[in-house]
Amino acid sequence: MFSLDAPAGGSTATRNPRRRQRTISDDSVALRQSSKRRKRSFLTPETFAPPNQLKPNGHLPAIHGVPEFNGHLPEARKHRDVSVDTTSLAIRNRGSKRIERERRGSKQDERVVQTKNDNYIVMQDPNIPDPLRDILSREPWQSEISSTLGHAVATTYNQAIIWCYRHGSSIDVPKPLVIKLPKLNPKPPSPLHPLPLGVLVHDSGAGEIALLVIMPQSGQVTYWESVKQAANADLIRQKQQVLMGSISGLLSGEAIMKITEAEPDGFILTTSNGRVVHLAVRDPQGRPQISTQYLRSNTTSGKGLLGSITSVFSAGSWRRDIAAVHTGPLQGKFHRTCIVATAQGLFQAWELARHSVKTLRFEVDVKDEVFAALQKSSIRDFTEDMKSDFSVLDFALFPKSEGTTEEYPSHRLLVLTCIKEERVGTYNLVDLRIWNGSVEIDVVHPITCYSEGQHPAQNWISFRTQLLLPEPAQMAFVILDKSIVLVSLARIEETPSSQIQIESHTLPDTFQEALHLRQYDHDYHVVGCCSEVIRTDADKATCTLLVHGFGMAQITTLPLKEGQTALERSTVTVKSKMEQAIFYGEMPYNLFDFNPGRSQFRIDDTELEAAALEINDSIMSSSSPYIPAVTPSMEHQLGLRATALAELINYTSRWSLKIETRWQLLWSAEKMTAAIAIWRTYNAQLSSRKQERETMLLPELLDMIHATEKVENRPERGETDIVRHYLIHDVWRIELVIPWAEKAVEELYDEGIRDPATQLSLINQAVDIQICSMEAAFAFRAANAEVYGLGKDMIEDGVYQGKYDVLPEPWTSILETLVNVKKLADVSREMALNHADTPGSEDGGVDFEIVKKIAADNPRVVHICCQVYDERCRWLKAQPDAQTKAEGDALIRVYHQVRRDLIVRISDLEMPNEGIKLAERYQDMQALVDVIERSTLQATERLAEPGLSESDELDYSLQLESNIKKMESYFTTYGSKWADVLYSNTIAHGAIADLFDKAGNFQKYLTLYFRGKPEYSKLSWINEVLAEHNYAKAADALMATQKQESSLWSKKIELSMGKLALLAAEEQETPQVKGDMAIKIIRRADRRMELIDIQDKIYAYVQPALMQALDEDARFKIAIEEFGLYTTKEMPTLTAIFEQNIAKLVSCQVLDAEDIIDILTLINDDIQHINDQGFSHQRFFLALKVLTLTGLGKLDPGRHELHEKIIWRRCMLIDDWEVLNQTEAKDDEAVARETGATALFQTLKTGFEDGTFDIIQPIPPSSILSAGTTVASLRTSSRYGNKSDSALKALAQDLEKEDRKLEDAIEKGRLEMWWKGIVEAAKTSAREDADRRGLEMAKMEMVKRKVAARLGLGGDKGEEVYTNGHVHDDVPMDEQGDTQMS
Repeated sequence: MFSLDAPAGGSTATRNPRRRQRTISDDSVALRQSSKRRKRSFLTPETFAPPNQLKPNGHLPAIHGVPEFNGHLPEARKHRDVSVDTTSLAIRNRGSKRIERERRGSKQDERVVQTKNDNYIVMQDPNIPDPLRDILSREPWQSEISSTLGHAVATTYNQAIIWCYRHGSSIDVPKPLVIKLPKLNPKPPSPLHPLPLGVLVHDSGAGEIALLVIMPQSGQVTYWESVKQAANADLIRQKQQVLMGSISGLLSGEAIMKITEAEPDGFILTTSNGRVVHLAVRDPQGRPQISTQYLRSNTTSGKGLLGSITSVFSAGSWRRDIAAVHTGPLQGKFHRTCIVATAQGLFQAWELARHSVKTLRFEVDVKDEVFAALQKSSIRDFTEDMKSDFSVLDFALFPKSEGTTEEYPSHRLLVLTCIKEERVGTYNLVDLRIWNGSVEIDVVHPITCYSEGQHPAQNWISFRTQLLLPEPAQMAFVILDKSIVLVSLARIEETPSSQIQIESHTLPDTFQEALHLRQYDHDYHVVGCCSEVIRTDADKATCTLLVHGFGMAQITTLPLKEGQTALERSTVTVKSKMEQAIFYGEMPYNLFDFNPGRSQFRIDDTELEAAALEINDSIMSSSSPYIPAVTPSMEHQLGLRATALAELINYTSRWSLKIETRWQLLWSAEKMTAAIAIWRTYNAQLSSRKQERETMLLPELLDMIHATEKVENRPERGETDIVRHYLIHDVWRIELVIPWAEKAVEELYDEGIRDPATQLSLINQAVDIQICSMEAAFAFRAANAEVYGLGKDMIEDGVYQGKYDVLPEPWTSILETLVNVKKLADVSREMALNHADTPGSEDGGVDFEIVKKIAADNPRVVHICCQVYDERCRWLKAQPDAQTKAEGDALIRVYHQVRRDLIVRISDLEMPNEGIKLAERYQDMQALVDVIERSTLQATERLAEPGLSESDELDYSLQLESNIKKMESYFTTYGSKWADVLYSNTIAHGAIADLFDKAGNFQKYLTLYFRGKPEYSKLSWINEVLAEHNYAKAADALMATQKQESSLWSKKIELSMGKLALLAAEEQETPQVKGDMAIKIIRRADRRMELIDIQDKIYAYVQPALMQALDEDARFKIAIEEFGLYTTKEMPTLTAIFEQNIAKLVSCQVLDAEDIIDILTLINDDIQHINDQGFSHQRFFLALKVLTLTGLGKLDPGRHELHEKIIWRRCMLIDDWEVLNQTEAKDDEAVARETGATALFQTLKTGFEDGTFDIIQPIPPSSILSAGTTVASLRTSSRYGNKSDSALKALAQDLEKEDRKLEDAIEKGRLEMWWKGIVEAAKTSAREDADRRGLEMAKMEMVKRKVAARLGLGGDKGEEVYTNGHVHDDVPMDEQGDTQMS
């Protein structure tokens, strides 16, 4: 049934002012036609739809909610207002017959395709009567379609409406007719009361369309021989023209269920109790008369297959479920065969003759044979106990199905069967032939595409499943209430390949497909159907459907293509299912639901992806048959393709597509969006160009693209529009257009187009092309990333933030695009700057408006450039090969510099705010600082210019104020990121004082900046002392500074100040330097000071020799010549080390501890001068002390051990032990004096005196051998970890030479034997000296006490008089140290 949204009532909608208002008489069902000239064209479905409720494509809107019994509307919807829209009324214009004829002739063209593939097409029939919309929106109704007449009838309780849905017959009803039904019951019908049954027939007597109406419960019959006369007559005349009667013999509660046309002027009626009635409307003489006859079977058990059944439709057996009743074609004038089938599988063949006895020719029970055939052919296993679930739903007679088998007539039937299993049903089509009590099964067609259970009937007149077999009987249509199943009956030709497939059980089933009516937002269900006979095309089968809430639709099968076989058509492809869903599924008010969840069709993921990409490619190249390649509106054509791409992803999103496939689909949609933007821009440029011959860039650049990278347009075929041709066929490679926008400008310049005005116009168009396409693409990606399964938050600024390792090169960031977008950003900016002050167009110059537009668009081009760079960097970095990764790293560095330059240069166009926005977007602090600095400088300079207007002065003043506010806000927004760059720029510009003077409320950021920048520790300690008053941090800064200090003097000062700051921090009781921590820090500083003191001693030793030098080079040469222990020839590596270190020494640079050790052990100490101060005797001890101060003994034992052995070896090699070993004619004093003068003795003695050797033991000569003489032994020291093997080999060779000298000293000079004696002698000498110093100190202490006693001082005051061994200046002393008394 239909369910209409048109409201009831008397209101009138807005009309077309050119059309006359309809009067009440115009709407009368008895409207008279005075002449053919006043005949109207047929009304469209939209005629009476109000403007705000008019559904596209002629849809009849469904009434929402669940309908009551018999099609009654819910109580709340019974009365609705009716608004009439006449915008689509086909009222004839008296002055234009041609327009009327065109409108009548275009009805076929108005049909809307609902779905289509290679096998069939479904179209909506617009021939819906407009009165039906008004009447049936208020009343319940039901309908019947007559395919032979091309008309349909809808009956309500009070009237019948007849309309023509297929034109061409000589008895066409010119317009919808409304016939009032006689009121047989004065009481109004209730919702449980069945609706009248109506059927249209061709009346043999009147030669016109007749109408039979039966009241199902009362059996009252009404027959009109001519519906035209009945519609035009009043009630009195209708009673005179109508034939009325009743069906006698109906039992209590029994009602008429179905009317089937039989022989002329006869009908077969089926009742709810399973009885069959023949109804005739003429007597034997041909006069109108109602008569009925019940068809009863008198057969005995010996006839047919029924066995003991004595009478199928007798009083004891008529209570059966009649599945279907169908009649065969007329035989002669008055004979026809009627086949009756029950749900249990009993078939009866009745011979019907006009005005004679109705004879049962035969009956046959086919249940056993059919069930056995199903067991053999079905893919399901049917057991015998399932036979009780078997039922016949409907059958159809094959055209020309009647024949003879011997002397008996036979009938070929196609039977629809169902075996119910819980909630599903198994459906089969059985091709069989029946004759006198026999049945022959020809073939079984299992229906595999549909297995849903039968929808339960809401009442006893609901639509029952029907089987249609329209000519040429190659396709069967199974019509269910909410689904339609198409099953091909075509025979597979026997070929060698098909035989092989049959033997291997791989032969596919013939074509079949299930179409499901839309339910999720519309309650579409079938209320009527019929087969159509198309005489003009015998290869097509057509059926017509009447669908509740939708209207009429026709399903037409399509013939095989040339060379195609039934086997090739048999497969329903994934691509075909997807195309239906994509191109038709989301049409407004489409009849079908293509949701794969409702389909039995199983889709493999691999097939799905392949089909999706194939459909995607066809859309992008306009090769899809579902989208017209050429339309009057290019934007409309692109929009259709964009919509199809959107539906493609909506459909495929139900599956888990590969990430690569999702990206391919997304990129295609982006390209289509970019193409639409390009066309809109180009279209606007065409509309706004000032001259017809103005050069348009887009056609030029498309012409420049190589022929292999586009589909060439062929003028001989009328393809003259290169832009439209490219957008139709080559959108899939539109990424080539983006870089060519700039390249084409260069090409045209080389070709001679150098006029500034034209150049600016071309650059403006190039900028427009790049901006509109790229902005549209990135915006689409950001808006639809989640739809394509890329994650909700994975797109930032249009750029994907996820993994690129599995993705091909993104089309938005190919190398050519990156290069040319950057180039266009520069070129457009420079052109705008160059022509900013040129004369205007009124003077024959450039158009200043274009100049301003190019300048205004530059920030957008810069933004696109940044997006392209960012995306390409991410993609390169994600690639697996090292070279591409390296390219990505290099491009990132380039990108940061390019981005900064482009953003900063925007200030040249006096658009600092745009540059600031971009810098903020990318959080590029350096660019942000530079833009603000430039803006501030520009505004300051402009304000200083004389003659500045008040408005300009105000603008620049506001800009300065805005800059200051922004700078302050950035401290809060970006924190240290902003402060670090700002302070670094300030220092780079030499405005260090401003850092301390203008820190203000942002002092904490300045402090954090200095603390995080060790290179600025010289400034940091000042900030800590002056601003933070944090002496501990000041000490840390000074200690950090001295580590980096290269100047020895500065290092000494910084260490001293650091120590002083530590002491101050300790007084402040700062937690960081409190207690033991302070002691450790001070000791560490003391050790560093000791290193500096030792370096000072070395410098003091060499400095006298350098006093005569004139410059640094001379000082260096003198130091090498005077103090070099070895020559380059003797020890090349050690000499090089010494020269490097002595150069630092003489230039007062800081030496590290190991460099000091090298100088101390390699310096020549033969030079004696007044400032020696015992350096020669102490240098090896000092080297050991330096080694101790480094702490390497704990941190790096291997490194410490190697240095220690080298120090001792060089100490032993200073003296000639072979000479010292010659003790002949020498007394002990001489020998002791000579050994006491050796460096070894002096070092040992100093160590014992210092107490150093109480902690570490001196190393004997034999334990020193081989130290550092191989590369492996040198590798034990971390000092040489980064040295090459060749460098270490050279060093090892020099050290090996030292080692050989030590071996000679041991062997020839008996150094090992001397060792112990010298150690003991040094220890004894050190002890004796210590005792002597102790006596002197005791004597001095006694003197101090005496002085204190004489002065009357006690305790500590006596120490003040005598300090450090000297009497205080104001206390006179004699030569013995006694105080002189006055």
